[in-house]
Amino acid sequence: VIAIADGYVSRIAISPTGYGKALYIDHPGGYTSVYAHLQRMNGQIQSYVIKKHYELRSYRMDIALKPGELQVKKGDTIAFSGNSGSSGGPHLHFEIRDSRSQQTLDPLAFGFPVKDWVRPTLNFIKVYPNNDGSLVDNSLAPKIYYLAGWGPRYRLRDKDTLYISGSAWLGISAHDLLVDEPNKNGVKSVQLFIDSIEVFSFGFDRLSFDKSRYINALCDYSEWYLTGRWVMQTRVAPCNELDIYGSVKNRGIYAFEPGKVFSIKFSVKDYYGNESVLRFWVKGLLPVYAPVSKINSPLTQFKCNESSRFDTTGFSFEAPAGAFYDTVNFRYRRIPSPLAYYTDFHKVHYPITPIHKPCKISIFPERLPSRLKNKALIVRVSEQGKPIAAGGKWEHDRLTTNVQRFGTYSVLADTVSPLIRPLNLLANKPHRGNQPLRIKISDDLSGIASYEATLNGSWILMEYDAKNNLLIYNPDEWIQEGNNELVIKVTDGVGNTSSRMISFKYKP
Repeated sequence: VIAIADGYVSRIAISPTGYGKALYIDHPGGYTSVYAHLQRMNGQIQSYVIKKHYELRSYRMDIALKPGELQVKKGDTIAFSGNSGSSGGPHLHFEIRDSRSQQTLDPLAFGFPVKDWVRPTLNFIKVYPNNDGSLVDNSLAPKIYYLAGWGPRYRLRDKDTLYISGSAWLGISAHDLLVDEPNKNGVKSVQLFIDSIEVFSFGFDRLSFDKSRYINALCDYSEWYLTGRWVMQTRVAPCNELDIYGSVKNRGIYAFEPGKVFSIKFSVKDYYGNESVLRFWVKGLLPVYAPVSKINSPLTQFKCNESSRFDTTGFSFEAPAGAFYDTVNFRYRRIPSPLAYYTDFHKVHYPITPIHKPCKISIFPERLPSRLKNKALIVRVSEQGKPIAAGGKWEHDRLTTNVQRFGTYSVLADTVSPLIRPLNLLANKPHRGNQPLRIKISDDLSGIASYEATLNGSWILMEYDAKNNLLIYNPDEWIQEGNNELVIKVTDGVGNTSSRMISFKYKP
């Protein structure tokens, strides 16, 4: 990994999750380049990092540096790419930011030699009826239409005209490719024209981190949750604060006058201006108000710009103003749980609805023995039935925690200490050379909260690869030829602690 321009290291952040090992370099002109998921830094930067680890006695760090501390020149090797943090595979995560605002900028605007004369690929559109009087080709539910064609001549695959009663909004699935590269990238901009008039547009030039989660309102979150497919919607939800939009008429919802035929055009572009165009028609029909089945489960309406609260026996849910992008017709059910749980299952709305800000849930675990109170935690139960730790602290007789997704919640107790298992240290075989020492650590429920390692009585740096449950020690001056004694101490989220002493021989 090389520096893209002269500058100085302004920040070093290292974490077992997220960006992993990340390096930030400030450049003249007000820009910051970011390099993340690194394997390690290089040269004087790596020496500085190791020194700080031992000063802090911690693997995790987030340090701001002064302009004169670590200078770099364009082309310097500053690090080596890797797979640290929450990376899904070895790669370099690269960004360019505005140094003052820390907004991320489009790196293609900085003249990197990228070949791209490939037009964006348009996959399908999705059309959403707006209310009970709206139908799309006789359907109350949203409908997907796959596309055919290429570049400037995309069309609907199976028909050329849609029949819409009342009002609706649209969504489009698209991606972009570079020349000779298989990666599917996002598109630069989307425009929608109805009868040659631009009624909707957005474009990505920069993005603020404090607004990045609003991307869940641009996309069809339920489609992404259920299928993994990315659909960009024309509708702008009432509490969507993304600042990427240009023309938006009537918040992206369009009324189609009965008896009239409308020409529809989507224009999708990449950074280099390569454009793909979809054209089709919509014929407006009279709205038809179909009967809507009544839902018997408890329902409370949460407005996205107001704080909200739901209370029932043994459970409460609190949402701050701005927790949702749109009005939520909140639904809750309580159902029996298996005996291993200390309260029923609380089914809190539906996971296909996104949450923007953390919301507080409180649960009274009526079946929890008092002896297990300090081991109890709230868990989210996945659709496959697996409990996933959600944390929890006691407030009077209730466990509380903050959550950022709807789902099924209950209470369990974690009484099992973490597991510590050496992977490549054998009592009858010396460990040789610079081969890293690898220790597996895992916890069956509340998760690893902290760890510490000493070698021959001295604290040592063990890197924590959280996604693989690994502690890694690269032999340094603290290891000695011959007999060594490694002590690992690991604590989980409710305070269960394990310690293990590992004796081994080392040969340089």
